[in-house]
Amino acid sequence: MKEAGKLAVRTAQPQGAGHQEKTHVKRSMVRHFAAAVSVLALSLASAGSAFAGAATDVVKSKQTALFDLIKQSTPESEKKVAALFDEMLDYPTLAEGSLGSEWAARSDAEKAQFSDLLKQLVRKGYERNLKKILGFGVEYVAEDAAGDAVLVKTKAKSKTDTRDEPVEIVFKLAQKGGTWRVQDIITEGVSLVSSYRSQFTKIVKKDGFPALIQKMKDKLAKGDI
Repeated sequence: MKEAGKLAVRTAQPQGAGHQEKTHVKRSMVRHFAAAVSVLALSLASAGSAFAGAATDVVKSKQTALFDLIKQSTPESEKKVAALFDEMLDYPTLAEGSLGSEWAARSDAEKAQFSDLLKQLVRKGYERNLKKILGFGVEYVAEDAAGDAVLVKTKAKSKTDTRDEPVEIVFKLAQKGGTWRVQDIITEGVSLVSSYRSQFTKIVKKDGFPALIQKMKDKLAKGDI
């Protein structure tokens, strides 16, 4: 369920402790990128490799590096994590897609401000979710063409609770300047970009663009990612 005016994506929570834990992990992935952030967001320790392709190799290599750096948890590793996010994520496409029909009406200064705030939200959400699911193994199951983009399909499964069902996560990538970059992450059928767009455009239409910017700033200041 999405609540108007809030920068969060929520899903219905099933009854039972086991289901609640599973739903919490899924909700975190869906919210950020991924992921966002994330949903958005995978650990590659002992990851399976049932499928390989150019885009798949990029996702695997970047995620492996991110996982190793996050485990180090040092100021220097944090800088490297941010740099890897910048290499991996197509922030301009994420920003334009997340603002949808409201993008064209914004000035260059507004677009730049929104893009910078979204970049920070995605980065922080992605990193937080990576830390949460270190105990997940990942299997790469397919790489499918989708117009000019490629969908890298994966399944993540808890290593500690075999009763949990796998979480399906799809990375949408496209080449820019000869480099594969992630343009969206779809977790359990829920698109990060579409979720953001639904929330952001609702806020802009109801309260105006400045209100959206303030909500994004407040969210970053509170660490409510």
